[in-house]
Amino acid sequence: MNQITKDPIQKRIEYLTLAIWISLSVIGYFLFETKFALSVLLGGILCLVNYQWLYRHAKAAITLTAKQGKSYMARRYILRLTTVAVSLFVMITILKVNIVGLLLGLSVVILGIMSYACFIYIFAGGD
Repeated sequence: MNQITKDPIQKRIEYLTLAIWISLSVIGYFLFETKFALSVLLGGILCLVNYQWLYRHAKAAITLTAKQGKSYMARRYILRLTTVAVSLFVMITILKVNIVGLLLGLSVVILGIMSYACFIYIFAGGD
């Protein structure tokens, strides 16, 4: 199987996202309670797994024809959405996670993308 490497920008965003996620978890542990840090940790895991799963599905869909790719992505979207919904339901109802920490953890990919975009715009002159 021919392995396609990721774009360097995507790799940087993923590393930045991991750094933000770990930082938020550690800061949450020391500044707030353990439950908050665990919530950030679980939310980040769910967010990162969903992001990687989306990447793999999109990568597989572009090898298919347009009609096949569309139905493939639609089915995978429903599967991902259901998995995330069940995971969130379990985390909130059974594990009783901190909602603010969970939302912060679920936002790590967006924070990584925004941080990278701001860095490029401010420091690198927009290139």
